[in-house]
Amino acid sequence: MRSVAILLLASVITMSAAVVAVGAGPAAGQANPAGQGVTATAIRIGIPYIDLSAIRKFGITLDQGNYPDAYNAIIADLNAHGGVDGRKLVPYLLPVSPVGTAPAATACTQLGGDDKVFVAIAPFEPSCFLQQGVPTIAGSYQSGPASGVAPNFTLTPPQAAYDPVQLRLFAHQGMFKGKKVGIFAGQATDQKELQVAQSTLRSLHVPVVQSAVDDAPPGDQAAINQQANIIAQRFQSSGVNEVVAVGEGSLIWPDALQANQSTYHPPFVATNEGTIETAVLAASISPTYLRGVLTSSPVPSNYQIWHTPFVQQCDRVVRKAYPSDKITPPTNPISGSDQTFYSVESACINMALFTTIAKAAGKNLTVSTFERAGYGLRNVTIPGAASSVSFGPGRSYPLGPVIVVTYDPAKNVLDFANAPAAT
Repeated sequence: MRSVAILLLASVITMSAAVVAVGAGPAAGQANPAGQGVTATAIRIGIPYIDLSAIRKFGITLDQGNYPDAYNAIIADLNAHGGVDGRKLVPYLLPVSPVGTAPAATACTQLGGDDKVFVAIAPFEPSCFLQQGVPTIAGSYQSGPASGVAPNFTLTPPQAAYDPVQLRLFAHQGMFKGKKVGIFAGQATDQKELQVAQSTLRSLHVPVVQSAVDDAPPGDQAAINQQANIIAQRFQSSGVNEVVAVGEGSLIWPDALQANQSTYHPPFVATNEGTIETAVLAASISPTYLRGVLTSSPVPSNYQIWHTPFVQQCDRVVRKAYPSDKITPPTNPISGSDQTFYSVESACINMALFTTIAKAAGKNLTVSTFERAGYGLRNVTIPGAASSVSFGPGRSYPLGPVIVVTYDPAKNVLDFANAPAAT
């Protein structure tokens, strides 16, 4: 159950962890009224923030700080400086357990249906909002993206779009030279990403000798480990000496090898950096099974983001409003369970992305104008991005920067490169 909790927790961390905060384009469905949550003087903002107390029983002690205080302080400061085109932002904050999907669905019903918010900020499992026609900012998924009437704008591209970019970089850097590659998907929902990885590596002339999906029932840890053990034996028999672990497999591969006390643990590429970062922070996997891992992130590390002038200003705003709140700056490399900076950092970045799009939409703020403004963003500066941000028609995320992340087994930390690699 602890491994299941780690997977849940990985879905929570949405910035430099690059967990699965992904962009979903619009699809057919029943939208809420175009002007819901917007009046001449106000914009209703739904903030279903993650309640980490729900996973304390699994032994997870990660502390991300006080989300309500961070959002309230930053929104109050925005309102004091004119809001968005003269409209005040009205926050509706709601704690949401990351265990299962029912709490997220309940939050969606309350915020989207009862409170009639215009936008939801960083919802866990945002599909319900999107299908109602409520746009989301930095929504994160436990089981992969889903489409809706409205878009999910985020700085983190979906894995299926980002994987070809990072795998091409690794190939061009010679990471697969002389290797026999096996591709491992951690659950059935990773099947699409496995196919993307297969296609990309084939186009790069990288020899893939085995591919496999651990299709054991989610949550059945014994079955997951047993299936992974069978796959590992098959990989070893085929001479696989480099594994590409996609999706949740980025965590399940080393976790299962550890559970099975396997002596076979070749170097591996983890396409989902967020799950590896979460495991390192939780110290849930021995360095023996993480040694040789290579991964990457489309966004800078928390340490790098924290020390940008914009986020430092947010820090000052929150500290002034709530001087008794504990806000510990991130270390470099990041380590430990005290991540109380994160509520401030994520609130700062998420509100910056929302206000940038809303201001670009102009005075006539509707879902349609917000959507057009978001897709139309070109070369804008958003805190938390590795470079200037451009979205595109039907693409609610930027695509391009790759920051290589390596693992230091002696310190049990991840090291982020100081700048994006040339792609």
